[in-house]
Parts: sequence; C-alpha cells; structure tokens
Amino acid sequence: MKVGAIVPAAGRGERLGGRDKVLAPLGGRPALAWVLDALVRSEVVEAIVVVASEANRTAIESLCRSLPTTVPVAVTRGGAERALSVRAGAETLGAATKFVLVHDAARPLVTPELIRRAVDAVQRHGAVVAAVPVVDTIKQVALDGRVVTTPDRRSLVAVQTPQVFRFDWLWEAYRRAGASLVTATDEAMLLERAGFPVYVFPGDPENLKITTPLDLAVAEFLLARRRSA
Repeated sequence: MKVGAIVPAAGRGERLGGRDKVLAPLGGRPALAWVLDALVRSEVVEAIVVVASEANRTAIESLCRSLPTTVPVAVTRGGAERALSVRAGAETLGAATKFVLVHDAARPLVTPELIRRAVDAVQRHGAVVAAVPVVDTIKQVALDGRVVTTPDRRSLVAVQTPQVFRFDWLWEAYRRAGASLVTATDEAMLLERAGFPVYVFPGDPENLKITTPLDLAVAEFLLARRRSA
C-alpha cells in the first residue's frame, strides 16, 4: 500500500465544554465525517485508521460503517497521549505501508487538494508538514511573564496537519524516542528528534483546529461559505 491515513480522534475536548469535538455537529454532520470525506475524495489514500477513545469508539464505528466508500476504514483504540494514539494507528496500518498521512480529526475543513499536495510533497522529501506563515508578532516569555525575546516571524510558521512521513522513518523515530515519546506534540517533532529532515509545504488558513466553541462557530461559517460558492 502506498498511502495509509491515521486520524487521531481520541482527544478529551476540555476546552469545548466537555463536548467531543470530533463528533460535534458541523454543517449537519459530525466533524469527523468531513475529514473522512476529504481523505476519500483525495483519491490518494488507500486505507484509513481512525484512532478513537473508549468513550467515543462506538459512535465512531457507527459513523465509519455508514460511509459510502470502497476505501477500507478501521477503528482502533487510542492511548492516553496523542503520540501513543498515532503509534497505535501505525501498528494497525502495518509496515507494508510506504507513506503514513496523519490528520487530526479536529481539523474538519481539510480539502482533498491539500491532502494531494501533502502526498506529492512527501514523495520528494520523505517527511513533510502543512504550515502557514505566522502573521502575529511572537514573544518568548519567562515563567514570570517577562519577555525574553522576540523572534523574527519571517522564520516562523504555524504547523497544521496533514503531516506525511515514510513509514520506515516514522517507525524508527518511535524506536529512538523511548520514554520521551509521550512528550511529542506531533509526529514531526519525533522525526526531528531522531535526526530525519522534515520539510514544510503550503497549508491552508481555513484548515483550522476545533478547540473552543468559537472555533466551531468559525468552522460552521467557513463551511457554509464554501458550500454556497
């Protein structure tokens, strides 16, 4: 298999008032449904693994069974941390997979075009992440709130998913991480720590992450505008 996708969907959604953000209604469907639809319509993903929690696994399995697609979609149990969940997804895909695409279930506005761009980029570089330029001035601060420095924002990007990697690189990064695996906030960090070169490719400003109720409202607006265009 050339490209398999992992969709981490085991988050707890503390900042969304305890609601499960991956199943939150968006445009008349669960948010996760939009992610799965984009992966299928990209026509470059050959298998999908959704990593669920014990609390939402039954609902996610029901959603996946209802998808009108010939792309196989499996659901597996996630871990306590994101990195453990994605590793569980990689184990489900298996080492016969050439490239692993990871996309957060909490980013429901991903497009098939962005997914295709990711897969095209990984074939050139081996490890790639979607990113957009930072438009705000960023301050690094100490624990007491004192400003330490202001980095040049021209060298900064905000990273998104999808992130795509050679399977063998990702698995080697897991091996080298050891106990530090759970401290990684994304898979690119694991590969960076393991010494693999990671490249960015142009992301999409509308590919926002649902974290707060405001994010959900903005996503609803953007989706409605996209559907009426």
